[in-house]
Amino acid sequence: MSGIRLLKNARLKNVPISQNDSYNFSSRYSLSIYSLDAICTFIPKNACSALRYSIAIVNGFVKDLDDIKWIHSNNQTFIASQRECALAKYTFVVLRCPFTRVASCFIDKFVGRKLKFSDNEGKKISINFHDFLSIIKSQAKVDRDEHWRNQSDFLHFEKYDEYFSLESFSAAIKILNDKGLRVHDVREVVKHDSSGYERVEGDFSKTKDVDLKIMKDQGVIPSYKSLFGPEEISLVNEIYADDLKLYKSHFGDDDLLF
Repeated sequence: MSGIRLLKNARLKNVPISQNDSYNFSSRYSLSIYSLDAICTFIPKNACSALRYSIAIVNGFVKDLDDIKWIHSNNQTFIASQRECALAKYTFVVLRCPFTRVASCFIDKFVGRKLKFSDNEGKKISINFHDFLSIIKSQAKVDRDEHWRNQSDFLHFEKYDEYFSLESFSAAIKILNDKGLRVHDVREVVKHDSSGYERVEGDFSKTKDVDLKIMKDQGVIPSYKSLFGPEEISLVNEIYADDLKLYKSHFGDDDLLF
């Protein structure tokens, strides 16, 4: 927890920092925890609601779960300044298996009907998981929605003091609690995860989101693994090669879905 805090994206372009898109993107996801002189980089779909709410609590801006909606209107409130990043005593980030992250995103955002893609005429279209991955592959990294953008793009520091995995988040909670950041479980309130559903096996890689929505309304969703066949595994390996390398470098491959 000592030495120079080298910023990952600052030197990528020889332009004023205000014009460095990569730096400014990762900066927006680095939150200051005031009393701890700490910086948390949060990544959507990686326990980000729990982290943002817990930081809002410890920073004194909200009181309890009755205030949970506050965090969705204040994503920018705790963005760390350049000085806070440089002088941070502790930095951490939560990573997630790229396979489960993108599968979770599809079930939450598309099966949950929160997001829809449109065709060339502007009409909303129904997609399956394979379609979803194909669309992501066709997008430039910078054009991807934050919920499926590569995790490596969010990293603001060249090196963090602590890397946690969502697959072993209980260990992260204990460490963060010991450091003074109590991590609150907000899943029952925000309902962005699938913990309350029965998971079924099968081959659902080509099942349209509208049909999966019918299942979800009945309390049933496909397991993450059942969304993948060989083609989908290959697509994720290609799209998220950097994230897979990042995850394996810190946690090995035991907790990867494939």
